[in-house]
Amino acid sequence: MLAQFTVHPLGETHFSKDVAQMMKILDEAGVEYCLGPMSTGVEGNWKDVMSAIHRCHEAMLEQNPRVVTTITIDDRKEQPHHLDEVVSIVEKQLGHTARQIGLRRRVSDLQ
Repeated sequence: MLAQFTVHPLGETHFSKDVAQMMKILDEAGVEYCLGPMSTGVEGNWKDVMSAIHRCHEAMLEQNPRVVTTITIDDRKEQPHHLDEVVSIVEKQLGHTARQIGLRRRVSDLQ
């Protein structure tokens, strides 16, 4: 199963510390994930993915009076797919690597 989710602590203007905390939660949960500029993709079985997203939501709710979480799920019965496959299949159709402006920066580049 693939899922994409966002957690929005209301009242915050900058989320980098919150997002970093959620990435640590996903690491601890042992699910595969891909951080994007506006959402995070996660792959795994239903129980693990939903539990990890729930933990992220709860962590933000502990620190904020209100949190809005959105989740989009792509679940296939016959042939499971993976986060890395989704991009590579599109790139194969495109005939080259997709542009990812700004996503290739490293932490060292930002310091």
